[in-house]
Amino acid sequence: MLEIVSHKYLKKLVKSQDLNWEHIYSFGRILSKCLQTKDNYLINSEIFSTSEWYPALLVSLFLYDQASIFILSRNQFELLVKNNLPFLKELGFSFQLNNDKIIFPSHEIRVLTLDKLIHEYCDLEFLNQRIIFTESQNIKENLKEFFKISLLREDWFGKSDLAAIRTDQLIKIYNNLKQKFFSRAIPDKNYIYLEENEIKFLKNFFSTNSFFSEKFSKVNIALSSDWACWVSLDYENFEWILNLEPIDELIEIIDLFRRNHFIFLSCSRNDHFLMKYFKAHSVEVDLSLNFKSNYLEKNILIYVPSRQILPNNPIFPSLILKKCKKLIFLRKGLNVVLTNDNHLKRDLATRLASYYGQKVLLESLPEHDENIICASFSWWIKNMNLISYPQQIIVPLLPIPSISKPINAITVSHIKRQSRDWFREFLLVEAFQFLDRSVAPLRRNSGKLVILDGRINNRKWGRELLQMIKPSKVIHYKFPFE
Repeated sequence: MLEIVSHKYLKKLVKSQDLNWEHIYSFGRILSKCLQTKDNYLINSEIFSTSEWYPALLVSLFLYDQASIFILSRNQFELLVKNNLPFLKELGFSFQLNNDKIIFPSHEIRVLTLDKLIHEYCDLEFLNQRIIFTESQNIKENLKEFFKISLLREDWFGKSDLAAIRTDQLIKIYNNLKQKFFSRAIPDKNYIYLEENEIKFLKNFFSTNSFFSEKFSKVNIALSSDWACWVSLDYENFEWILNLEPIDELIEIIDLFRRNHFIFLSCSRNDHFLMKYFKAHSVEVDLSLNFKSNYLEKNILIYVPSRQILPNNPIFPSLILKKCKKLIFLRKGLNVVLTNDNHLKRDLATRLASYYGQKVLLESLPEHDENIICASFSWWIKNMNLISYPQQIIVPLLPIPSISKPINAITVSHIKRQSRDWFREFLLVEAFQFLDRSVAPLRRNSGKLVILDGRINNRKWGRELLQMIKPSKVIHYKFPFE
């Protein structure tokens, strides 16, 4: 019954607004059906990177006469209040807006950020709540960002009312650790890994002193849970920072997902790995659905030069520069060069600027469509909706996470100890998700994706990675590319 009523309301709303998503009615009916069950659902569509789906979801939530929770960023909520709620009031919905609550006579909808949801869950322990979780494609990154801890020097000595003798003891311990850590410093590396006896000492220390501050208490819990930990070294100020991150971030709030009912919305075209991620943690996703977005999908034209060298070859950087120059030459429209290697990114931006001048930008929003942007994958994913669709994306290096980053190296070691395939289960998954989300704009204009990393042809996993980019068509150019 709910889906029929919501369809009628949505039909009125679509007539009064300029909504051109042809699947909006189907999405609304399915949402209404999902809300009435106790199952978990995963819905994938690139439409979720826009705001065109809000009306269908809001109408269903407004008509659903039970309490629900809507996970949304603060910016998204402000846009919703400004652009969508006024139209819904015109349709006859009577509600009040009170801080993060949309209140009806029979029920209320709580709009929370992910941070606030986790804080409240830790205090209240939600049970059997219906929760709509947006941005599910970022769930791992967002959870990791929320949980990670950096213990700075001021966190050791910031409590002024502590007895002088206790402060002296802390200073002594802090400085002894500093001396030990810097004595093990390796040139050109600003971090060290902790030895087993050091981790044991820190566990005992923070367990005894967890009362000192909230930060000490968090560090104690993290160490007790065997989080990844390492020390960053500040050579300029001769200080050290203790860093902690969960190896498996979902474990920290697994009961939240097991004890409540979720509708996960992912703006991935087809999330290949989120289902596996939940299943590995015994979080049952009962049904996964894919919706097309509000545009006609076109083939991404993929070009991979037949003769490529591997990234570990000493001449790789200079060869990449030559190929980028050729690929951009006479190419109209916006060109984007993506790499997570900071040194290569800056070097390419500098050298390309010597040929193309001010057209070349380093992680800056372009002023016109003829620019050349050099950026990391993360920067591009965050900003690509603010930029016109590129005609060409060049990938010099695949976005495989670097194991020179402590958290990645520790995660790999953890997976190895469990005799699992650390490359395919961790590094390759991360690489595909970065690549797939980065090329999304090319599906709108049949833009070109050029991959210059020799591993894409010379490794079986590279060819598999290429086949997972959909829809696509491999092209073979001769001039001016080779």
